[in-house]
Amino acid sequence: MADPQTILINGATGGIGSHLARMLVDRGDRVVLFARHEEPLRALASELGGDPVARPEVGDAGNPADLERAVANAVETFGRLDGLAHCIGSVVIKPLHLLSLDEFDAALHINLRTAFNAVKAALKPMRSRNSGAIVLFSTVAVRQGINNHEGISAAKAGIEGLVRSAAISYARSKIRFNAVAPGMTETGLTEPLLKNEASRRFSATMHPLGRIGSPTEPAAVAAFLLSPQADWITGQVWGVDGGLGAGVCPPRPSTGA
Repeated sequence: MADPQTILINGATGGIGSHLARMLVDRGDRVVLFARHEEPLRALASELGGDPVARPEVGDAGNPADLERAVANAVETFGRLDGLAHCIGSVVIKPLHLLSLDEFDAALHINLRTAFNAVKAALKPMRSRNSGAIVLFSTVAVRQGINNHEGISAAKAGIEGLVRSAAISYARSKIRFNAVAPGMTETGLTEPLLKNEASRRFSATMHPLGRIGSPTEPAAVAAFLLSPQADWITGQVWGVDGGLGAGVCPPRPSTGA
């Protein structure tokens, strides 16, 4: 039986991050759970079995020192760091002419700069072992132009560029980089966008498969990309988007008379 992997999950208490943590522990891996709020973080760690399976780390991904500490503690506790899943992001839906500079800077900081901080912290122990897998999160809105998504699309496009370039830079170190690009997915982050029934229906019909995504679906793809079974996959962006990346679904015909 293969040794269990040690995976650092940033944004571990979010919809996708928490499902990913459960999947990894279920298959025998160990997880370091990183998030800002202590109470839900410790509750998740306890649910997953606590030490020595799930270690909580309270911190802010905008602070490189917090991430460096989490990585150092992962290596000290488990002896290695095999993978990083950076499940941190934001949603900003506004046309560019209404998007303030502060809002744009916040989108870049939350989505791109925190990913840069996380990757930089994780690279040191991975390079020392000549092995590792890193999964970042993009959005279908990078591939498929969607109105009023200029801010978030620009930030997540940076994620995809980082993944492709780093995949080449660190290939000789056997460190793999991939991204998952979901469509509209049912999480706490998207709850304000989906609580209105008309908005939910409209979003569902945009996706060719006709529904909103479940957080288990992008989490399952991330779990695969972090596994040894994905050892020959790097530099890729995996769409988990109900077909929206292939094209916007035309309005469904009315069933009325």
